[in-house]
Amino acid sequence: MPVDAIELLAPVFAITAVGTMVLIGLKMRYTYKANLMHREDPQQVERLTDAVEQLHEDFRVLRGEVTELHERVDFAERMLTSGNQKAE
Repeated sequence: MPVDAIELLAPVFAITAVGTMVLIGLKMRYTYKANLMHREDPQQVERLTDAVEQLHEDFRVLRGEVTELHERVDFAERMLTSGNQKAE
């Protein structure tokens, strides 16, 4: 095989190899995404959604309780401070 033919075929082989790798990568990505979509269980999604909503509600309740405790501590501090001032 003459050197000129090798010089002409080398880029063709290189482009073919790169193109093949790109196509294989795209196929792998498509297959991976398709598998992810089919694995999603509607019941599991619903359970997770319910759990997140319950956590939000629990957080709202806790926030209310912390606010109430803060108000009570402020009241107790004011009472203690006013009691100390009267004693002096």
